[in-house]
Amino acid sequence: MKLKKPDIFLGITLGMLVLTAVLCIVILFVQKNNKTPTPVNTDTQISNQTDTGEVNPSGSQTVPSDTGTNIKPTNPVELKTINESGLKAALDESLRGLTSEWQVMVTDPAKGSRITSAVNCSVDGWMTANRFAQVFIMGAVFQQASEGTLTLDSVLDDVKAMINKNDLAAADKLTEALGGGDAEKGREAVKDFAVDNGVKLGFNRTLSGANSKKNYVTAQQTAVLLDLICRGELVSEAASQQMLEILLTPNEELDIDPGLSTEGAKYGFITDIENDVCICAMGVVQLPNRSFVISVVCNKPVTTNGAKAKVTELITLTEPFFAE
Repeated sequence: MKLKKPDIFLGITLGMLVLTAVLCIVILFVQKNNKTPTPVNTDTQISNQTDTGEVNPSGSQTVPSDTGTNIKPTNPVELKTINESGLKAALDESLRGLTSEWQVMVTDPAKGSRITSAVNCSVDGWMTANRFAQVFIMGAVFQQASEGTLTLDSVLDDVKAMINKNDLAAADKLTEALGGGDAEKGREAVKDFAVDNGVKLGFNRTLSGANSKKNYVTAQQTAVLLDLICRGELVSEAASQQMLEILLTPNEELDIDPGLSTEGAKYGFITDIENDVCICAMGVVQLPNRSFVISVVCNKPVTTNGAKAKVTELITLTEPFFAE
């Protein structure tokens, strides 16, 4: 029996509807499976990353290698310029009326400020300061190590003993090493290193023992060298960091009480006390938000204890200008 034409058209229509429905189902299924995954929370991803920074010879962490996250560093706190005229006035007042010879220099590594004061001598005149050669010797050692002239590992214990224990025999041993076994050439190498960094040094005799010769320096010269270390500009950033860590290691032979009151402050000083000759202290003070360098040289002290107390006073009055 033949179908009527309307029945044929109805069948075709129903078939097309069924086919359309199937295609819609297939399309929806494919879209569901190809849906883009929800992005991972960036903060969570960063917090779960492993620090890939390598340890440098000083044991401190270097900057971690790039992990592709492009994390922007936290903006550093902008430090204000200290009251230089106020600090200068305070130093001048503290030295007023003294009969011995005094030089003081304070630097602000963060801002490049340099404040000087002196009484009974010029601010840039030679002063007796035997042990102040130590920081120049340390710098020359790191310079030669960077050039491959000597191996740092072989002399590092002597550097630490010289700075942290005031071991003058270790200082003389290092001086000889800098001269290839010749102490005089070693002293010349240290003086050349100082000149290369913009300062002069009168390094004329061994640090241990005594003879007719003297070692001369100025408060400015030692402060400039310490300032370069704080800036990361002495020899190299890595070398400066390692030297700073050595300086800030508690000194077992420190003869000066810095008298600091800021909580969390760290300091590293090299001192030189020769009765009736000199009372000196140079060092770095690290406060929670910034650091400062101070170098004080006193020649011909009236009394040893009185001069030591004055050095402490000078450090103490400087601290508040940087602690604000």
